[in-house]
Amino acid sequence: MKPIIFDNEPIIYTIGAFLKPLQVTDSEGREIWVWYVSEFDEGSFKDGKPYNPKEFANSKKELLASIE
Repeated sequence: MKPIIFDNEPIIYTIGAFLKPLQVTDSEGREIWVWYVSEFDEGSFKDGKPYNPKEFANSKKELLASIE
């Protein structure tokens, strides 16, 4: 597995979050660049109710734990 490359610039701000570029390998083995949320700034919502998502976790299950 190829390492994930995080880049610090540019940083883009969208309503409530900061985005940074991230290089990943897709399911077909191609290297692509995507935006990822590096931190939350304003309130987040799930199903119309306030929700404060975790910014990082050791597993996907842990990351999504507060959603359920």
